[in-house]
Amino acid sequence: MRRTAGTVTALALLSALAAFGREGGAPNRAEGRKLLVALNKEWGTARVGFDRPTFERMLAPDFYVQLADRRLTRKEFIDEISSPSPRARLTRFDVEVLTVEPAGQSGDEWVAVIEEKLELVPSDGRPRAYSLWVTRDRWKKFGDRWMALSSEAIGDELWRNGEEPPMASW
Repeated sequence: MRRTAGTVTALALLSALAAFGREGGAPNRAEGRKLLVALNKEWGTARVGFDRPTFERMLAPDFYVQLADRRLTRKEFIDEISSPSPRARLTRFDVEVLTVEPAGQSGDEWVAVIEEKLELVPSDGRPRAYSLWVTRDRWKKFGDRWMALSSEAIGDELWRNGEEPPMASW
């Protein structure tokens, strides 16, 4: 059987979700990390693919994004990320889960600090642009499905016009 990136992501997510179905109380941090890594991998694939149905499925009804200067509603955020920009094409959206914390005792809510690396190719032939975001994201289990509750930008930086990020891991 040939596995696509989507199939591998789905299998990783199912494996992580299985850990949460066990009896014996709330999941531990290792299980929480595994779950959040799988969810963020799926999110990154959806971002590059402008996959609106996945955005709709993964974001809670009252989801919001908190930026330094404004707050976006779920609808505003989905509208903003659902369509490719005519000015640049998103070619990379990699996510690394930096920290995980349970939010409460039941194990049905987690907070993660994540790093997002984006690369954009401008349509006018200029050099690539790079963007780094650090966000604090809250996730909650609703029935058998995990959904993002919020994403708060806690740091970001942009490099463009041929300037490359000063990180070895880029």
